[in-house]
This record gives sequence, C-alpha cells and structure tokens, in this order.
Amino acid sequence: MSTSSSHHHRSIRMEDRISSLPDSILSHILSFLPTKSSTATSILSKRWKPLWLSVLDLHFNGKSFFNNYITIRHVLYLVMLSRDVSLPIRSLSLCLEDCNGVNINDINRLVNVALNRGGIQTLELIMCLPWPNDHLVNKLNINIFNCKTLTVLKLKNLRLIDLPHQVHIPLLKILHLIRVMFKDYKEIIKFLLGCPILEDLQTLITCLIPFVNPLLCTIPSGGSIQYLPNLVRAGIFANLNIPFFLFSGAQILRINLMFPLYIQVPIFHNLIHLEIFFCNFRGKPWDEKWKWMLEMLQHSPNLQHLTLRQELIEDGIYTNNWQDPETIPKCLSSQLRTCLLKEWRGRKCELQFAEYVMQNSKVLRTMIVQSASSIDSNAKHQMLRKLAVCPRSSSSCKLIFH
Repeated sequence: MSTSSSHHHRSIRMEDRISSLPDSILSHILSFLPTKSSTATSILSKRWKPLWLSVLDLHFNGKSFFNNYITIRHVLYLVMLSRDVSLPIRSLSLCLEDCNGVNINDINRLVNVALNRGGIQTLELIMCLPWPNDHLVNKLNINIFNCKTLTVLKLKNLRLIDLPHQVHIPLLKILHLIRVMFKDYKEIIKFLLGCPILEDLQTLITCLIPFVNPLLCTIPSGGSIQYLPNLVRAGIFANLNIPFFLFSGAQILRINLMFPLYIQVPIFHNLIHLEIFFCNFRGKPWDEKWKWMLEMLQHSPNLQHLTLRQELIEDGIYTNNWQDPETIPKCLSSQLRTCLLKEWRGRKCELQFAEYVMQNSKVLRTMIVQSASSIDSNAKHQMLRKLAVCPRSSSSCKLIFH
C-alpha cells in the first residue's frame, strides 16, 4: 500500500452515526435489549443518559439485574420518578428469584405506574421459590384484574386469595398461570370468564386452596353454560377440578391427570389436537381410566391428532383392561389422522387400545408407538410383533415403532 493511500485511510473521520439517530429510533433499538443492558447505555454520554427511560418495554431479571433489596427499591423508584409521565409502559416483566426482604408494596407501585400510564399490553410477574409468604402476595394489585389494555398476562408463584368482586380484562388473549393458588375453584372460573376473548391458556401446574370434591365441579343442570368461545389452545392441570365446559371451544387441548378422578366431559366440537398425560404419582389403580379416555373420544367428533402419554409406573397398577365400546367414536371412523402413544410398556390394556385405534380409524395415516426406555429389547420385540400383525382399517396407515 502506498504512503499516500495509508495516509488517506488514517485520516478518515470516525463518526458516531448511532448517536446521531433520532431519539425515537434509539429508544426502539433499546427496547430489544434487557433492561440491564439498556440502562448501562446511560454511561456512554449525556446524549444516551435519559434514553433508556423512554423505552416502552421494561424487563427486570432477578438473576442478572437485582443484587439485593436496596437495588430493587432503587430501580423501582427510578422508573417511577424519572420516566416521562406521558410515555406509556407497553411491557413490564419482573422476575424475582430471591424475595427475601422484598416489599410487595414496591412491586405494586411499579405495577400501578404501568397501569396508570395507559397502554400496557404485556405483564409478567414471576416470584421466587419457595412459595412467597402470605404478607407478600395477598396484596397483589387488584387493578390488574380490570385492566382494559392487557393482552398478555403471565403470573408465576403467586397466591390470588382475594380477587375483586368482578374480573374484566376484555382484551386479554394469552394467560399463563404457573403455580398460582386460588381460594377455590369458583374464583378460577370467575377469573377465566372475565377474559372473554382468551385464546391461549396455560394452567398446567396451578393449585387450588382447598382441594374440592370433583362432584361439585360438574356442568350445571339448568341455564346457559358459559365457556371461553375464542379459546384456541389450553394446557390444563385437570386435578384442579375446573369444569371442562370452560374449555369446550378449544382447538388444541393438553390435559395432565395426576391421579384418578372423574371429570365430566362436555362435547368438544372444535377440538382437533388432544394430548393427555396420565401420571399416577399416588400409585392408585385407575379403574375408570379407559372409560374416561373413551368418553373423551366420543365427545371429540372432529379430533384429528391424538397423543397419549403415560408415566412409568410399576406393573399391576392398572386393574382393568380396555373394552371395545358398542359404538365407534365418530372421530375414529372419519377424522383421526395421527395417533402417538408414548411410554408404552406392552401391557395388555395398552396393546388393546392401540389395536382398537388401528382397527377402527378409517383415515388414520400414522400410528406411532414409543416404547418406554425401561423395558428390555425382548419386550419391545414382542410388542412390535403383535402390533405389526394387527388389521388396519386404513390402507394408508403407517406403523412407526421405536
């Protein structure tokens, strides 16, 4: 490279083009960063110092952001007092992995700021484990449950003991309740029915206080039955005893059953994808398991995809076998395309169910059987041999075994 060329490259002026961008663009860029990172830009220059306060999305992570209670309070007040009051908080995510010394009033103040600014769409509150003390969670801001702008609400490790008299979150589409405790199942029903356009519901490990008799959670005998008409997908921890009629409009349904209970089954006219996980952690016999499974099939006339998973449990836990019903469920005779059976161990009842599906599903394309990893190769071979010779109603059905 010539001397003149080298001198030319050294004389090129290095411009800070990013800092010259308008505030609105810089704030938009910062919105993609964790709040810890966007806050750190305030040390770059006077130009950058106030920019993070105009970010519409605030994400505080306890592991990477908060070191102690003083820092938490300092940050909360900084957000409350320093932000332009005309700017909304579009998204607020607060994750506390250590709640020692945390005052719920500080959290409520921050939530209040987000709600009062107007325009908040996403709120995520993740508290620490073990479960927070009553004094921390019983005062959770009740204004959340009548927010007119929320579209996404995610709560984890909280107790909602005293809900307001009326819950109304008219725009909420996504609701995740993970280890959230309610006073009783009626409170959960009130909460869910207060979200009229809900599309995505996840309550896989939500708990109730106290546990109630399953017979109390049945479809009402008179009057109109309310349900969530816009529900697309739902993940349900069924032992909550929440009446299933709430989810009767769902298209995708995942159900966890952790011990034998009878839950009244409504008709799922829109259900296309059903996944059921039987997990018998108490070791009780499931006398009604297959009867309930058949009832689900009979009440899901448009079901196209079925997944059935079982926990690995000891032999002898099941006291009954599958019995072919007199009437073939409509979904088997005209709709079911795929069937996935997980953790199969070759029990008689399991083989009977798999054979029944293949023998009666006229449009079945794929039957997948995943054997449990705990069984030996000889048991797997015997299971495959029995399934391979089973007649199939659908000529295009492919058996996949592994």
